[in-house]
Amino acid sequence: MVKIIQNTLIIAVMLFSGCLIYAQEWVIDNAQVLDLEIKNQIEASLSQLNAKTRSHSYIVTERTIRQPEMVVADDLFDQLTQYQYGQNIEGTLLLVVTDDAMGQGRQVYLSTSGNTTIDHINDRKRNKLLNKFADDMRGHNDYNLSLKNYVIALDKEMSASPLTSTDIAGGGLAGLLSGLLAFFRTRRHYRLPERPIPAVWKNNTISQVNHTYDEMIDSQTRVRIIPTPNSFGGHGGGSHTHIGSSGNRHGGGGRGF
Repeated sequence: MVKIIQNTLIIAVMLFSGCLIYAQEWVIDNAQVLDLEIKNQIEASLSQLNAKTRSHSYIVTERTIRQPEMVVADDLFDQLTQYQYGQNIEGTLLLVVTDDAMGQGRQVYLSTSGNTTIDHINDRKRNKLLNKFADDMRGHNDYNLSLKNYVIALDKEMSASPLTSTDIAGGGLAGLLSGLLAFFRTRRHYRLPERPIPAVWKNNTISQVNHTYDEMIDSQTRVRIIPTPNSFGGHGGGSHTHIGSSGNRHGGGGRGF
């Protein structure tokens, strides 16, 4: 009986240790396109970035996939994070398909998760990161170099401080005060002069004069504010979003290379 308990404890410790090790694996090179030394360097860089930003960013390479890149990338991120850390975790996952992605050839897809990351790595920044990776691959066809450069670019984007709620509130207040000041200045500039007192001319005339009164046509000016259409829908901070199969909200996009 004691031996069974000891074996059970040993297995539990091994499983727990394995989970910890797997949780810290930021580069999963299933396609085996990275040199071991470069993989370790990228792993260390992502580890530092994740510690600095308190997020979870991964790189996963696959030779082929059987589902769309968006589905695979979102599900991989959720599987790697939510069971260890909870739901809606901040971070990114770059999926690189090296041989074939549903008959579309080589594809790269960047999935984002968490409100702060989705707002910060918006559509424009995401496209910038993907363009950098695709351009490097087209120019050098070297996964080691391209993924190293991607991590450097991701670190730059993730480390940049986004606008805080205080910055947004201050900017909104300044804009409101500026608008009110411009309104009152314009109103004072276009204020009409007071109407003069009409002269009592009837008491000063020496003859009876027929008077003709013309009625001026009233004119009205209508002002209508044309609403500005939203450039992005179903998103926050300029990032298109969708709900993954796990129920978590993700941003993301991809392209061929």
